[in-house]
Amino acid sequence: MNLRVSLILLIIGSWVAVGATWIIDSDFGSEEREDQPPFFYNIPVEDIVHITLETQGTEIGFHYRENIRRWYFDDTDEYVEVPADLFRFGGITTLLGGPRTARFLNTEIQDPAQYGLDNPSSRYTIGLRNGEERVLLIGDLTVNGESTYAQMEGLPNLVLVDTSWSQVLNRLVNEPPVPDWVYSLNPDQVREVLLFENNEVVRAYGIDRDSGGFRLCDLPVQQDPCTGTVEADTDAFRAAMELIAERRINGAVALALDDDSQFVQYGTGRDSPYMTIRVEQASVTQPNVTNVTRVSMTIGDVTPDGEYRYAVANETSDVILFEREWADQILELFHGDPLVATEG
Repeated sequence: MNLRVSLILLIIGSWVAVGATWIIDSDFGSEEREDQPPFFYNIPVEDIVHITLETQGTEIGFHYRENIRRWYFDDTDEYVEVPADLFRFGGITTLLGGPRTARFLNTEIQDPAQYGLDNPSSRYTIGLRNGEERVLLIGDLTVNGESTYAQMEGLPNLVLVDTSWSQVLNRLVNEPPVPDWVYSLNPDQVREVLLFENNEVVRAYGIDRDSGGFRLCDLPVQQDPCTGTVEADTDAFRAAMELIAERRINGAVALALDDDSQFVQYGTGRDSPYMTIRVEQASVTQPNVTNVTRVSMTIGDVTPDGEYRYAVANETSDVILFEREWADQILELFHGDPLVATEG
């Protein structure tokens, strides 16, 4: 078959397809497509440089750092130099950049109280690169709970947005997207503490399941949790766990290191002092099930200004700063006298 014949057949086939489409539309009618609801508003993601989220009286803020292209928490007593977790925070600017409305209700709100907009349940402030702000007000749920009344401050329009949209944003307030190195520790749930140096356990404490007290474990460790014959000083051990729970962290100095050799310059290599704490917590959803997790930390060198120690916590790829005074107290668990009971 030559090229000319092929082209003729292709043209005929195209006209047949067009004719079939015309017949289908003529005999059965074309399907009506419901237009997608319009966007509530539209802000280019790259123009968003600051976000403040407030819900039920609790507020949290984030700012974008151009030089490293990362979002950080605004500094507070709780968070200092803390980047937002990439997994949790990823896509949030897209959400804020322009949600679709369930539908527009009114071009002008006569009574904001009728929709919970006189005292909004949530308020989202979007800071733009040019210094301007957009403030979104979130009111009451609709009767079916699927949508929420919303308004952009300064504009008269009343709209409905999907409830799940505001729930995602509110979760950032109630469960902040902190990196894993911003750990939490409940001393009541500690069951074992292992202290390593030069990649070997040099000291360990484990719970006595029968008494509920702790013992200095025999070395080398033979079981999990470890055990021993020497009783630990209950008060001193408790005080040590409460100290660790304070986590005096002053942010990160290096993010997303991808090679073990990169940690050496901070003194946080494999041979550095390393602590792992076994934590056990009864499952909330499954009776008779215990969830076992761990809190870990590697303590490194002193910073040039002498105020901090480099560290790595919870096996992340970030190098962070511990307050030196606090970190030196933790190192006493490695090098100081063991926390054992003395005969009175």
